[in-house]
Amino acid sequence: MNVLFLCHRLPFPPKRGGKIRPFNMIRRLSREHRVTVATVARSRDEIREGEGLREHCHRLHVGLVTGPAGWARFALAVPGRYPSTFAYFYSPPLWRTVQGLLARERFDAIMVHCSSMGPYVAAHTGCRKVMDFGDADSEKWFEYARRARPPLSLGFRWEGARVRRWERELGRRFDACSVISAHERDVLAGHVDKPIAVIPNGVDLEYFRPRPDAPPPHPRRIVFTGNMSYAPNVDAARHLAADVLPRLRRRVPEVELFIVGMDPSAAVRRLAESGSVVVTGRVDDVRPFLESAAVSVAPLRVARGLQNKVLEAMAMRVPVVASPAAARGIDAVPGRDLVVADDPDAFAGAVADLMTDGARRERYAEAGRACVMANHSWDRLLGRLDDLLVAEPPVSAGPDRGVRA
Repeated sequence: MNVLFLCHRLPFPPKRGGKIRPFNMIRRLSREHRVTVATVARSRDEIREGEGLREHCHRLHVGLVTGPAGWARFALAVPGRYPSTFAYFYSPPLWRTVQGLLARERFDAIMVHCSSMGPYVAAHTGCRKVMDFGDADSEKWFEYARRARPPLSLGFRWEGARVRRWERELGRRFDACSVISAHERDVLAGHVDKPIAVIPNGVDLEYFRPRPDAPPPHPRRIVFTGNMSYAPNVDAARHLAADVLPRLRRRVPEVELFIVGMDPSAAVRRLAESGSVVVTGRVDDVRPFLESAAVSVAPLRVARGLQNKVLEAMAMRVPVVASPAAARGIDAVPGRDLVVADDPDAFAGAVADLMTDGARRERYAEAGRACVMANHSWDRLLGRLDDLLVAEPPVSAGPDRGVRA
């Protein structure tokens, strides 16, 4: 088949959450199909770094969305009915490229990852279209609204309402949809009237695997990984340092926390001033930091979809303590494959128990690796992609008129 694939982040190298899922989808589809990728990048450095994606697809088209231009479109959209986040990802050159491709070439199927890219092809009716929502983005904004104070909460609620309206519209214009977890499916099913398949995230089990010659982990070190400019991760890091770490130190006084991830915000960088918190910033390879830790923690209070950071730690045989929000969507048994804890006292106690009990730590390490091997292999999970793309085509067909920002 000739497939057009759109995604909101240039998915190479696949080292962060928003890039991992579309990269693996593209790689899987390209084994049997001719895949043209249309995506956006934030900088020319990102474009250069993403050139490696060409080895995994037939053609690659990248639109540049610089910070100033993207945020200007975001701000201009605030008063209207079009989501500001969708406006941010609108690249006029990429729009023209996509419309040109659709006018000149016959595609057998179009797959879009992330709702913000849906408008690029929403009006096209010449082939089957699949919307991989991944997460219910509207619900994320409503969660932000519930945690924020006015007037910020009002702005979050407004964006959530606009995104939800477009999720409903995209469900109407696409032939099938997919999401990352049953929870996201249940949220979207309330306003998206199309079949919604659940395709969870996987993990690269060859890349994220324990090294037999790795040094033993530091018995008093915990690690939290992720993009540290992303608001839910920033909130989790601050919550971890302010609410969990003091309680943990009462049981493990010499504990040290490593916060590992790119672009740490000023609030995250300030956490290192305590002396027992290390903020690394961007690292080329997160695996040595996971190997060095006795426990990986994921104390997210706001989370959508499925957390790659949890899967990667489990794959590396690092025991995980996660909040209910961070564990949601992972096909794992709490209390066997990972520990799920909510309030700060319970979270600190769960981490302390693992740090001070080597046998317990080893049981969770072994069970975690076995869990992701059985339930979160990309090859097994992505076997459903072809089923989504080759179902009966839509009855109507016609030229693309586009739905512009």
